[in-house]
Amino acid sequence: MKDFLMIIRTEGSVWSDLSQDKLQQHLEHGGVYIGQLVQDGKLKAANPVDKGSRLISESNGTMKDVPFNETKEVVAGFFVIQAEDIDAAVAIAKANPIFQDIPTKIEVHPLMAVGG
Repeated sequence: MKDFLMIIRTEGSVWSDLSQDKLQQHLEHGGVYIGQLVQDGKLKAANPVDKGSRLISESNGTMKDVPFNETKEVVAGFFVIQAEDIDAAVAIAKANPIFQDIPTKIEVHPLMAVGG
């Protein structure tokens, strides 16, 4: 099994823009999905991302906060999962019910194993 990072991208303030009914529906769908990943032993971590992110850059030995590129798209959350290969990880991403509830893109990245 390999580890994969899934980055959930949406538009706007997803958690505050949804109606109470839609948010409740999304939480129920997500709970079932996450529960199944846990049961299958495929979920290592998952969290929504809150407002207030910062981007740090280094140039010529100077560290500074820099603005994010102007876009409506935001990172809404992430999952770290285990899957046999990238195709299996993509299948897990495609099964995420967020696609039913919110306009979404999911990036799937294989994580490199490091010793130590």
